[in-house]
Amino acid sequence: MTRPGRSPRISAARPESDNARRRAESRAADRRASNERWVAILEGASAVLRRRGFARARLEDVAVEVGINRASLYYYVGTKEELLVALIEQPAHAMTAHCRAALGSDAPDDEKLRRALGAYIADLQNFPELFLLFRESQHIAVIPEAERIIANADAYAKTLLAIIDQGIASGTFRSDLDSRLVMLGILRMHNWIHRWYAPGGRNTLDQIGETFAELVLSGVRT
Repeated sequence: MTRPGRSPRISAARPESDNARRRAESRAADRRASNERWVAILEGASAVLRRRGFARARLEDVAVEVGINRASLYYYVGTKEELLVALIEQPAHAMTAHCRAALGSDAPDDEKLRRALGAYIADLQNFPELFLLFRESQHIAVIPEAERIIANADAYAKTLLAIIDQGIASGTFRSDLDSRLVMLGILRMHNWIHRWYAPGGRNTLDQIGETFAELVLSGVRT
């Protein structure tokens, strides 16, 4: 999960972020954020964004998908940017938590790396919204409400780097390799799965993950 670049538009759009915060507080006050309607909106948004892409999708499309009018939808969310953040923020933080769990385990360093890579693939399977995180990274970079997602991407990269550094320090991984370049290479391999993976295609996500893990580990082990 690489860190999207920042843009001056983040600070310029701050009023929209305040509106989003007020809507979130309103939903939380009456516990509507967890009710069936909000879940249906998120599911509808996920379907629309994956089908049409962020640039072409409209809130009206989401309302039609869910079967509600635009005014009802606005009670829950005001922009498609808010919807995108709501869809991917929790799964993105889950990815980092799982990578940290691998780092903090008592396993050998090469097994820590294997667990981290396996968790990445498992999260793609459990949270298909993550495909939106990687596909729409350029849009996410300029959404004010996405600052926590951007910070989380940094945290993920640093956690993966720590696993590699530990392996080098212990002699499990090769010391002639630049650990940061290894980390970036791993992320580039995995973050581009969304570009070519097709459910029901030649390879399952598990097969892709196992192949990538073997490639990485065979390349970094001493």
